[in-house]
Amino acid sequence: MKLILPANIYSSILIEALPENKFEVIYKEAALVLKELENEASAVAMIPTLDLINHKTLFLSPRMGLSFDGQLSNAYLYFIEGQSSISKINIRGDISMNEILLTKILFSERYSSEIELNLDPAATPDKTNNCLVAGDENFRIWNYESCISFSDQIAEMLDLPYVNFTFASKDREAIAELNKYAENLDSRIEDKLESILKKLQWPAEVKSFITQNLNSVYFEMTGNEISAVNELIRLVYYHGIIEDLFDVNFVF
Repeated sequence: MKLILPANIYSSILIEALPENKFEVIYKEAALVLKELENEASAVAMIPTLDLINHKTLFLSPRMGLSFDGQLSNAYLYFIEGQSSISKINIRGDISMNEILLTKILFSERYSSEIELNLDPAATPDKTNNCLVAGDENFRIWNYESCISFSDQIAEMLDLPYVNFTFASKDREAIAELNKYAENLDSRIEDKLESILKKLQWPAEVKSFITQNLNSVYFEMTGNEISAVNELIRLVYYHGIIEDLFDVNFVF
């Protein structure tokens, strides 16, 4: 089976817990994963969840995904100290539909603020501005331990885990096949985490941060995560981003 994944530390951990001889793995930027899937009849891709609003007929796994509800996150918010209000945020890194839409919704819902987002494509970030950073750049050049977890903010807003990525395919049978590998996935990752992290080329402090906060990331989907996917769709509907609600095609 061809598996298309966003290139981040969490997908690297996940793939190490799956049978290595069962998957042909392709890594892409988060925003390009779905585009790669469009060219594949039976591949499975780990897509940003809100990509579904433009691809409603895709089949989804109700067993495997990438969700957060605490300090671990694929995106972090960095704010300049001493501000009485926030009106602008630069966004950079491995940005997807999720960060763009949910940042605006988050500030509208929780802070009654209409936020202006500016894409920052510079190789070196301007840290004198408020920033939302997505992807592994957080762990390379930012102080991720003293910022705000974007995932934690979204999870609190939903009162459910934040499903950042979900596994999708144009092929129902491919999802049914992937579901077979989800059994006890979180506990398998927990048991193997030390050996998995040894294989990954990250500084010791990053590995320690992941280990200490592993209980806030979930690779298995449960009823809570399924509800959270549907809640994300309702959220973008209520904010006028899509015109109609739709049913998500989970393959049980």
